[in-house]
Amino acid sequence: MDFLEKLKAALAKAGAAVKNFFFAIGRTVKGWALALAGFVAGLFRKDGRDNKDRRPKDDYVILAEEDLPGGPAAPAAAAAPSRKPMVIKKAVEKSDLPKAKREKGDKKTFGQFVRSCFKPRTKSPNFILSVIVTTAKLMIVFVLAFGMAGFGAVMGVAQAYVDTTPTLDVNKIEDQDLTSFIYDADGNLITEYKNIENRVWAGLDEIPKDLQNAFIAIEDSRFWTHNGIDIKRIAGAFVNNLQNNDTQGGSTITQQLIKLKLLSSEQSYKRKLQEAYLAIQLEQTYSKEQILETYLNTIHLGGSNYGVKTAAEDYFGKDLSQLTLRECATLAGMNQNPYYYNVRLNYYPSEGSSRTPARTDKRTDTVLLVMYQQGYITKEQYEAAKSDTLTVREQSDDTKLYDHPYFVEYAIYDVCVHLLADRKMPNTSENRALMEQEIRTKGYHIYTTMDPNVQTVLEDTLYNWENYPKLANSNHSKMLVKNGDGSVSEIIQPQAAAAVLDYHTGELKGIVGGRVAPTQQKELNRAYRSTMPVGSTIKPLSVYGPALDKGSNPATIFLNVAAKIDGWDSPKGYPSNYGGGSFTGPTTMRNGLKQSYNVVAARALLEKVGIEESANYLMNMGVDPSHISHDGSGLALGTSGITPIEMTVGFGTIANSGVYMEPLSFTKVLDSEGNVVLDAKANQVTRQVFKPSSSFMLVDMMEDVITSGTGTTARFSGMTLAGKTGTHSDYKGVAFGGFSPYYASFVWMGHDSNESLVSNATGGRYGAPLWKAYMSKIHEGLEDKPILDGEPADYGVKRGSFCSITGLAPTSSCPTTSDYYADGAYPSRCPGHQTVSICTESNCLATEYCPADKVEQRVEVYDDDGNPIKDYTDSPCPIHTAPVTTPDPNAGGGEGGDPPAEPTPPPAE
Repeated sequence: MDFLEKLKAALAKAGAAVKNFFFAIGRTVKGWALALAGFVAGLFRKDGRDNKDRRPKDDYVILAEEDLPGGPAAPAAAAAPSRKPMVIKKAVEKSDLPKAKREKGDKKTFGQFVRSCFKPRTKSPNFILSVIVTTAKLMIVFVLAFGMAGFGAVMGVAQAYVDTTPTLDVNKIEDQDLTSFIYDADGNLITEYKNIENRVWAGLDEIPKDLQNAFIAIEDSRFWTHNGIDIKRIAGAFVNNLQNNDTQGGSTITQQLIKLKLLSSEQSYKRKLQEAYLAIQLEQTYSKEQILETYLNTIHLGGSNYGVKTAAEDYFGKDLSQLTLRECATLAGMNQNPYYYNVRLNYYPSEGSSRTPARTDKRTDTVLLVMYQQGYITKEQYEAAKSDTLTVREQSDDTKLYDHPYFVEYAIYDVCVHLLADRKMPNTSENRALMEQEIRTKGYHIYTTMDPNVQTVLEDTLYNWENYPKLANSNHSKMLVKNGDGSVSEIIQPQAAAAVLDYHTGELKGIVGGRVAPTQQKELNRAYRSTMPVGSTIKPLSVYGPALDKGSNPATIFLNVAAKIDGWDSPKGYPSNYGGGSFTGPTTMRNGLKQSYNVVAARALLEKVGIEESANYLMNMGVDPSHISHDGSGLALGTSGITPIEMTVGFGTIANSGVYMEPLSFTKVLDSEGNVVLDAKANQVTRQVFKPSSSFMLVDMMEDVITSGTGTTARFSGMTLAGKTGTHSDYKGVAFGGFSPYYASFVWMGHDSNESLVSNATGGRYGAPLWKAYMSKIHEGLEDKPILDGEPADYGVKRGSFCSITGLAPTSSCPTTSDYYADGAYPSRCPGHQTVSICTESNCLATEYCPADKVEQRVEVYDDDGNPIKDYTDSPCPIHTAPVTTPDPNAGGGEGGDPPAEPTPPPAE
């Protein structure tokens, strides 16, 4: 820093000297002007004096008063005045002065010398010559004056530029955009994730000497010896620019680094001066090796390649250590103009382009020649490299979308959310964008949970499935979507999405957000961004699981009848079952789930669980509160729009003994130096949502859905499975969710704009077969085992008998069924039953006149308080009130028979 301080001081001193110089020049010019005026006046003097009588100038000298002969003696010290006495200068003859005084007077000051230029002449001067000489003198004075003025202005501007130079901020130099890397669960690289600048940092020891020397030779031959600026190079560039049309830069590698990181590319003297000033500072802060390493990782080398490591991989498909000498020279040569010398564009020119490989080759040969001239390579190496050829990759990886985009992009989203939570920042779209930019530019290493086999099977199945349901209106089978760049894309409908979860760890293993592979970044990922209704697949999560926690069991009875339900908000007062029928009277919760009876689910929700409690269960399983409709249809029938990933996690919670595990798409994030940024496993949220006993019973109930219920089409041999179908009202979508001993998965199909599918579209017909297609492949080679290990007692579950009419502990007169119940939650004794005859035509008490084929026997059901629950009208049948007479086919009217009797007249009033 001493040199820089001296430089600034020198500039300041030079400015002050220039200022004083111009002040002196001003005074001198003023004296000259007065003398010139006197001279001109003397030429035309008319006072009669003869110029020949004048004494020669040499006989006179200018002295101060105290030097005059007979002048005053030196004053006494005590009488010394407080101010300097006025100096009176007089002209005296030299002969009157002592010798010492004459010698002193002979020594002229600069001002006296200047004024002597206009001394009186002893003879008349030539008028024209005098004017010419005087004019020449004045011109010299003015040229000097203006030259010094220009110099002073330049020095002043230079001082101002230096004073306004930004501070050398090494953090900006070190803060480079670095490409991040994303890995699968096995640690294999899936893709790079980068910003505009694709940069992978390479240490100087990783960069071959040939590559280092190539850049030094062509960019800054005296790099190792200069102090940041190269005066000789600057002068050479100046001369070259004067002699040639092309311009040659004089910046050193250090100056180029300053320009790239701290200044702009503005072509101005201000930027060049500031660049040089900061370069000197940087050389005093960084070592030469640090500057070179940073430079080689900063420069732009065409396309999105920044730094030599990404360029080597992109153009040649090689690691730095594998580069040939010619390849090194090619990269160094591109630095001057990365677009003009772009090796890919020149080796694979587009049709009609003037580009040729020779453009790159000629530049490469120049670099090799300079390396040879400067002693970096031998003659033999030079000749061999000149005759070598390049093998250039025709297509850049930047033009391709990364593999497994649906999983990768969800993992990026997941990392952003965790970063915000870790920093206690609100989870807003703006903050997520900031976190994503950080991921793109900080060189992070993100280790995902993606199983490549599961992901590939899931993608192949959904992308190639041929049995998607049709739409009720075929005009809706294509959907036009406007892209961010203004273009329009056509999206096939209906769409699909699925996710696969290892519920033992909470790790997501596969995610697909559409039935077509994406062709660009950030297409709609329905696995976590679609909130379409999920239908009856919600029932185990929001109704039956919570009901079991509240003391119910699989044998608990709910009336499946067309009767109003308190709290159900619809014109009828109760929901319809699929197809509008299937009212089965007293129905166990097990059968209600197996056959997906909406009335049973609605009664269980409103009579056992409650709206808010049901919603709380969903939220405890990670469902976003904004996705939940807080009403009967939203919670019992699945009109709530819950994402496929959220539903997958919910099913996994059931299979995991009721324990929710926060779903993870990544395990950890490391920075570019290997330090832990996020440890997802260490901070994973877990909580018990369902009691273990409830989980055990619910899993057992859901196994029946696969073996003998609405989900039989999901079954495949050799594996224990459980699940639930889902069909949205008006056929707006179908779904299936289920689990095995290994994984939980959920798949959804529907229209992005919620248009109706064909009328036969159900979860069992379309959702379950697709689920089976990919789950059966995922489970190939896996051993079958129970979904929940252990015995019922391990989960606090026992098996007992129940009255199949009331679901209570049976009496000797009760029809019975056997099922599980939680230890300590066995129901009270059934109060008994009364059998009644009901006319099915009127749904009232049968009379003696009701036809036998219209009468059925029903067992009266009692509620928990012992009151009868009647699904009929407790009054006699109003239709059949008199005996029905059947005419005798043999009586009268027949051929040869008696005529019919006259009808009996009505009785008289």
